[in-house]
Amino acid sequence: MPFRRTAAACGADDPRLLPAYSVAEAAHYLRMPEETLRSWVVGRLYPVSGQSKRSRPLVHLDDPQRRYLSFINLVEAHVLAAIRRRHGVKLPKVRAALDYVRKPVSG
Repeated sequence: MPFRRTAAACGADDPRLLPAYSVAEAAHYLRMPEETLRSWVVGRLYPVSGQSKRSRPLVHLDDPQRRYLSFINLVEAHVLAAIRRRHGVKLPKVRAALDYVRKPVSG
């Protein structure tokens, strides 16, 4: 079993933010391909005009080394998987929605 940091060592006051699940472990719990989850949390390379670009992550990990998912990250990935599987929402629509909700609210 890999070393798992404590909440105090991570500086997390909320145990739900504690990095606890490897990508492989989380993919198993979510019943999805490990490579799909990895692309959601670290992005993936894709070709553009003879060069490679990396897509932006959809799920932002609470672990600064990007090695483990927190419980909140696991829930985010579960919701994203459900949106994709159950409702057939395409990734460009998901990205647009995430960009929209991340915009600061003026008022």
